[in-house]
Amino acid sequence: MEEAGQMTMSARLRSGMRVIEHWAAEAYQAEKNALYTALFTVLDGSVFRTYEIIDDEERAEEFYVRVRPKLLMKIRLHHFDSFGVVFIGTPEDAGLPEAGSPPEAPPAAA
Repeated sequence: MEEAGQMTMSARLRSGMRVIEHWAAEAYQAEKNALYTALFTVLDGSVFRTYEIIDDEERAEEFYVRVRPKLLMKIRLHHFDSFGVVFIGTPEDAGLPEAGSPPEAPPAAA
């Protein structure tokens, strides 16, 4: 039985297996384990309670899951019950800061 205020959803992975397979071919086992654990939280709907989520400001249907400080997985919501993996890589590859990195300072006025 669910506690009041908690929502559980169940989603299906509809796309992105090639993204996962391509990334996994070069990844260490510990990275694979961490990513697969995060992927299961997307499947069961607990990802938003378990991981740091970074919204994609350009695409409302996509968000990043910070799996580790130097490992992100980008998810695209296709429908309320399905999703795809569109990116797996470093924050640098995604154009985002690493976890714990200070924000960039604005340029000094001349």
